[in-house]
Amino acid sequence: MFYFYNRFPFYIVYLHIEIASIITMKKNWLTISASFLFSVVVLFFLFKPVLQHPNAYLYSKSGDALKSYFNFGYYLKFDSGLKHSGINYPYGDHLQYINSHPLYVQVLKFVDQNITPVADYGVGILNLTMIFLLLLAQPFLFLILRHYSLPRWYAAVVSVILLFLTPQFDRIHGHFEMVYAVFLPMYWYLIIRFRSGKNPWLWGSLLVTAGLVGGFTSAYFASFYAIFIFGILFVELWKNRKNLQDYWKTGAVLLLIAIIPLLVVKGLVSITDWVNDRPNNPYGFDVYHATFLSIFLPFTSPLKAFIGNYVNMDFQWEGRAYVGLPATLLAVSMLVFGFMNFFSAKKKSWKVFGPNKKMQVYFFASILVLLFSMCIPFKYGFNFLLDILPPVKQFRALGRFSWIFYYVFTIYAAWFFYRLFRYLKLKRLPVLATILLVFVLGYWSIDAGTNIKRSTRGLFNNNDKLESSDAEYLARFKEAGVQPDEFQAIFFLPFASTCGDKLLFEHGMNAFADAMKCSYHTGLPLVQSFSPRLSFTNALSSIQMLADPAIEKVRLNDMNDKPLLLVCTKENMNAQEAWLQSKAEVFWEDKYITLSRLPLSVFHESHQNWRLEAQNTMQNLVDDGNYKVDSSRSAFVYKNFEDRTGEFTFSGNGAFYSKKGENELLNIQLDDEFIMGSHELSFWLYVDSRHYDMPKATLIVTNREEQKTEKRLNTREVHNVYDHWIRVAEKIDLKPGDQVQLNIKGEFVSVDDLLLKPEDSTVVVKVSDNFDLFNNFPLTKP
Repeated sequence: MFYFYNRFPFYIVYLHIEIASIITMKKNWLTISASFLFSVVVLFFLFKPVLQHPNAYLYSKSGDALKSYFNFGYYLKFDSGLKHSGINYPYGDHLQYINSHPLYVQVLKFVDQNITPVADYGVGILNLTMIFLLLLAQPFLFLILRHYSLPRWYAAVVSVILLFLTPQFDRIHGHFEMVYAVFLPMYWYLIIRFRSGKNPWLWGSLLVTAGLVGGFTSAYFASFYAIFIFGILFVELWKNRKNLQDYWKTGAVLLLIAIIPLLVVKGLVSITDWVNDRPNNPYGFDVYHATFLSIFLPFTSPLKAFIGNYVNMDFQWEGRAYVGLPATLLAVSMLVFGFMNFFSAKKKSWKVFGPNKKMQVYFFASILVLLFSMCIPFKYGFNFLLDILPPVKQFRALGRFSWIFYYVFTIYAAWFFYRLFRYLKLKRLPVLATILLVFVLGYWSIDAGTNIKRSTRGLFNNNDKLESSDAEYLARFKEAGVQPDEFQAIFFLPFASTCGDKLLFEHGMNAFADAMKCSYHTGLPLVQSFSPRLSFTNALSSIQMLADPAIEKVRLNDMNDKPLLLVCTKENMNAQEAWLQSKAEVFWEDKYITLSRLPLSVFHESHQNWRLEAQNTMQNLVDDGNYKVDSSRSAFVYKNFEDRTGEFTFSGNGAFYSKKGENELLNIQLDDEFIMGSHELSFWLYVDSRHYDMPKATLIVTNREEQKTEKRLNTREVHNVYDHWIRVAEKIDLKPGDQVQLNIKGEFVSVDDLLLKPEDSTVVVKVSDNFDLFNNFPLTKP
């Protein structure tokens, strides 16, 4: 009893604290609910058509958007496990690499199979998910603002503004996972709670779980999570540099929390991936990055347009993370203050702009992340660091990391302006204080409104591609008396595909859209894929399907005997596309597309006919050493580069190789015996995975009057693929006395078997007993 009375004052104080905490939390949730409801109302009016009919609209019909809808919806209807079989037939692709929301779609598959059917509503589910996960960012923004002791009303207003100003809103036109704005504020809030020291196991577990959920939504979210924690860790190591012995345990735990989601996501994907030649050097690392302009200037504005007449104000849209005019003015003030202070004899304290102690670590960590998003230090001569950290260069859009800075700096700005507001009131300047806050919240609201207006422009497109009912589309087959299961897969023309950002075919994107529609309603997979992370071998064998008959189509070896369903739009086609279409049997068409039956025998027979014709032709050719020709030896030029040591060879033991730079492959003066007329220059160029682009080849012809003709050769849109090599070819008119020069520029350049010959002549190069080059096409002997 004595003990109780002795401790009674302590219990009273503790009880008051607990009651106050409960009341405060209750008031927080009331304010959160009110501001959340306001955001719901705004989004309701913005997305009213979608909320009323979720499956009736596509936010965009662009390539990226439609591909995301298709990948998600097709898997939901027809697939299971980690393999998406709707693309890259017959191999399929891993869910993690094709924007299919791998974790989320597994949950939906469970719902579809065990609770209620949802498989036909992939479009609507994605549309609603984007709205909901964008909206969920607002409560976390509010809680972070409250953590920095900002009043509820102010935190509520600012959290709504920052939600609608977020650069992630603009991604709704194509990069659907990136619209999920909840992840970054959630990460930050969980880090704050973890570092508070209360229940570290609970908050640490929630933090790791959030990182895993984000990572299995998109690899970018796992990377955002990790890079933010790495930034925090770096700042804390600097702050504790004099007592690292006392900090190392805390730092080790933080490091472990940062890398666990990365290791788990990467590990599980690596273990379950069935290919080992995915591109690791995508295009964009040193292009799609942030700049100071992309952070502190709006995407479009009269001021930007005016200044842009005199100064280059352009920036990559991938780097856009505009913080709004008030935050920009604050950043400019900090810059001016620092500049003046640097040249001033009497130094002023930087504390006027310094964040409070609770915010310092995040503030400076976000600056480090911002520098990373600007490709610093890599673009200033430190590219060698990418060889030390190869996973870093797999991010084609570094600018997205600037979103972390957006959230931290805008919340810092909100805190700074409210502190300035309080200071002015203490100085008995209430009118000025009020004007300040009205200006800040008013202009931020205008910026948010502008962002909403631009982001929702052209958003509600009729879903005439991936409708919930298959009946209308399947009526085409019923009308023709054809069953979809008569076919094994869909091939579409004009052709569209990519290969690790090296080979690129974009003119068939309309056909791609119609092919996805056909696939979605029939369940037939697509032969092609437009994924930049697709296996090199798979991508090249798809591109090879339109190669010259001289090249055997290796992909056919893994297909069955059923015909392909050929989907063609009524657009201009190149010669090979038109030839392939002519070999198909049309069974349905309208004014936009044709559906045709394409037997695989078309490919087999065309190749066999070429081989037979080549063998018959060779019997009438004249032996000329290592060549068989139908004209004089001086009529052609051949270089096999056997005197060079190459990393890869197309034939023989040598090939031209250059790691980097511009090189001369050919430089000859045609003598008077050279045959005048149309000639073909061809050579084989290796598709090297160590660089995202293909080498650039330039042909220069100079006549006797010193007149030059210069032409860039096509090295990117080439179908003649053979074992990771492409045949680059160009027709040119030549006459005796011309100087012919061929230069090539790029990284990791391998070239072999260069042939210049009259267009109508035949040249056979005898390479080995079982391998010849017939007009520079490989001819193997049975």
